[in-house]
Amino acid sequence: MDPHDIASQHIKDSLTTKNLAECLTSTGRFSYCALCATSLNCLYKDPIHRDFKLDCLRSLCNHLKLILQLPTLEEMANCESPLDVKVCVKTLKKEEVLNEGMMIIVQDLLLLAISNGTYDARWRVLILYVTRVFDLDLNIVDNFELNVVNCLSNFKPKPTEEEQADAARRTRVSRTKRFAMIGLASVGGGILMGLTGGLAAPLIGTGLTSIIGSSAIFGAIGTIGGSAIIGSLFGVAGASLTGYKMQRRVGDIEEFEFNKLPTGTQTGDVHLHITVVISGWLSDEKESSYIQPWQYLRDSPEQYYLRYESSYLLELGKAMDYFLSFAVSVALQESLKYTALSGLMAAIAWPAGILGLSSVIDNPWGVCCRRSAQVGKELANALLSHSHGNRPVTLIGYSLGARVIYYCLREMSQREKCHGIVQDAILIGTPCNRNPSDWNKISQLVAGRIVNAYCRSDWLLKFLYRTLSMQAHGVAGLEAIKSEGDRIENIDLTNIVSGHSDYPQKLTEILMYIGVNVDNSIVVKNKLISTQSMPEAMCETLSLNDECEVKRSKSVIDLAIIDKKGQ
Repeated sequence: MDPHDIASQHIKDSLTTKNLAECLTSTGRFSYCALCATSLNCLYKDPIHRDFKLDCLRSLCNHLKLILQLPTLEEMANCESPLDVKVCVKTLKKEEVLNEGMMIIVQDLLLLAISNGTYDARWRVLILYVTRVFDLDLNIVDNFELNVVNCLSNFKPKPTEEEQADAARRTRVSRTKRFAMIGLASVGGGILMGLTGGLAAPLIGTGLTSIIGSSAIFGAIGTIGGSAIIGSLFGVAGASLTGYKMQRRVGDIEEFEFNKLPTGTQTGDVHLHITVVISGWLSDEKESSYIQPWQYLRDSPEQYYLRYESSYLLELGKAMDYFLSFAVSVALQESLKYTALSGLMAAIAWPAGILGLSSVIDNPWGVCCRRSAQVGKELANALLSHSHGNRPVTLIGYSLGARVIYYCLREMSQREKCHGIVQDAILIGTPCNRNPSDWNKISQLVAGRIVNAYCRSDWLLKFLYRTLSMQAHGVAGLEAIKSEGDRIENIDLTNIVSGHSDYPQKLTEILMYIGVNVDNSIVVKNKLISTQSMPEAMCETLSLNDECEVKRSKSVIDLAIIDKKGQ
């Protein structure tokens, strides 16, 4: 059965089922909590996440009526030798309510995660981890999230007498249409009027409870005060990054805005997880120059691209085209094949012809590097201001776009309340230093994957950084980065790209190689990648327990499982 159909059926089933805490035995409830505690132990060993783990377990214990077991579960989440997850899984499978599958646990966790109006990125990584432990398709989580959003957006309750009276009073106070509309919506759900994609309907009273069912998780949301919770989740300003405007000028930034990236699906405009992509340079002035490299990306139903400093990125693109064409002619004149040019660039002396043309690219590159660092700081402001609400964000960028992400994460790491916002950070061909101490700091605030994808034969990147001090540590886009606890995934793209200029054209293949969702029909049709070229960790299958086979993709979820297996 299609994952979307399965998710839809389980959402429908949940509308009539009792609260899960009432259906599970005491052993089952403890196993549920113990599974989550053990998973948190595997995922978040850094002490910086200790408070989150405690809050997470406290919510679970309250939900499952096991608050007296909280100290025990907290110890399980922080001990050196965590419980084997297969013990919890085997116990849960004996529960009558779970006879037909473990998806109800995944759904229950999702509803619990968003019940306070904040969908912490670490919660979502935990849900994905548990889904993988149960040997379920990870797309189930996306479909559960979509169905929850649809349930919330389709409900249009009739205002109560009290709400009608209050709306009439507010209408009298303000005669203008604008304030009258705010007045009509202000009680029990007006906070949602700004939501896009059909989420403008007020979600108030017992109506929401009838959608969700009798689940105790959504007891609070099915009240007048619950509208504030939902408004917090999606953002009172419109649940969309497209409405973000710079509040103050950051450095020399002249352009900074988010635009929707087409997803090729009819799943609506709003999701519980969003993706922001950032390109490295532009080939022409058309908007398609931003969209084309990402046209097959399907990481989330709600995807945005960051439009920034277009004139400078276009100037850099033209300079790169000219410089690369000249470099090829130099290589030919020196009787070298273009594919062997990387060996030439590794030499102590660069060809005089290329050095003579360095000014063509050095200046636009330097300008774009400075501005991309400033753009990164503004991106941090956008995320920390929660313009998108309180939902997890995945960041993906190549070249200068990856540099934007690096400086965004670095800026966030210096601020308060920076954790739980970024789920994954995928940096491809990053023109930044690979100082382990800097990368370790930013890796702490990424809940899931932080990827450094590099190309060893990227002679253009070597040339651009030929005189800079960062070569003391090396360039992230050229080499692997050493990190504490192997938190950073280093993925060598040398077999896919020959240099920096290949990134936009081969981005779909790169994303699939890394393990990011792309349009499968396009991949199969064009045969963009074969399993022979995949990293071993993407192809190998690891036996987690007697009933559960876990397909490994190189991610923090699977690394945690592998780490637990090793213990």
